[in-house]
Order: sequence, then structure tokens, then C-alpha cells
Amino acid sequence: MDLTIIFILIAIMLLSLVLAGLGAYVVIHNSDEKEKEARAPVIDVSGQYAVVVRPARESIEKVKPSLEELARWLSTTGSSPEEQAHLIEAWQKSIDDVVKVVDEGDRNGTVTYRIVIGPKSRPFCNFLSDDNYVTREQIRNHAEILPPYVLGCDCRLVPKLPWENPGKAGWKALVPENGAYSVPDWRHIA
Repeated sequence: MDLTIIFILIAIMLLSLVLAGLGAYVVIHNSDEKEKEARAPVIDVSGQYAVVVRPARESIEKVKPSLEELARWLSTTGSSPEEQAHLIEAWQKSIDDVVKVVDEGDRNGTVTYRIVIGPKSRPFCNFLSDDNYVTREQIRNHAEILPPYVLGCDCRLVPKLPWENPGKAGWKALVPENGAYSVPDWRHIA
């Protein structure tokens, strides 16, 4: 009888060691997979269920003219070097402000934005209404809808807050016409 009890205790101890070893293996193996996932390349998706989105600056730089391109075009306009420098600086500041708003929105989960039309830019922004909104998905796919639109543009991108109410007509999505947005050519000065 004593031999049977000893055999059962040894079997229980061996089973416990095997299960503990198996548990340790699973824990170590799962942490390795998590480290591999953390090193995975950036996923280029956006939307409500996205984990990582393409940086706003990268999207904007693909569709907006470079500072060199702006300088070359401005040199043909006959404007003073001071005015040219001011317009280029304002263009860069506007892009930096837009990138900051979108990046902050990506961090805090903002998925819709409004474009506030400035008084100097109003003649060029007839594709926008005062109650407009754009989504993060639109920004990812069509960064040309972000300000600045023309040199000297005073439009701003701001998060669309849920409690904002434009009135009885409601918010109006910025919709493409024939598959494209009617964004003005940047070669104008507001």
C-alpha cells in the first residue's frame, strides 16, 4: 500500500513538472511572437479599426508641390524676394499645422475633420461649403483636399467635434466629382 501511494505521488510530481514546463514554453513562445509583431512593418490602413496609419506628412508631400517648386514658380511672377520668402514660409507653416492636427487626431482617435475657410482663400475654395467635413480615410487616399490650396491660403484644418452643430442642413461631406476633388491649382496667390 505504501508503495502505491509513493508511486502516485511521484506521478503527480512528474505531471506537475511537465505541465509547468509546458506552461513556461507557451509563455516564452507567445512573448517571442509579440516581439515579432512589434517589429512588423507599418500597416498602411486607416479607419475605425486601424492600428497604424500612414503619416500625414508623407501623404501630403506626395500631392503638394515642394518648396523648390514653389520658389521656381514664384520667381516667374515678378513678386519681390521678400514676398516670395513670406509666401513659401506661410505655405510650410500651413502644411506643418495640418500635419500636427492630423497626427494628434491619429493619437486620440479623431476620424473626422473640418476645413475652416479663411477670408483670403474663399474665392479659391468654391469646392468647400462652410459645413464641410472630411474623414481620415479621405485624407489618407486624397491628401490634396487638405490646405493649403493656393499660395497665401488661410484655410485651417480642425477636428470636427461631436457636439458641434452647423444648423438645420447638417454637415456636408466633401464629395469628389467624377472621381476627383475640385481643388484649385496651387499656382494662385490669395
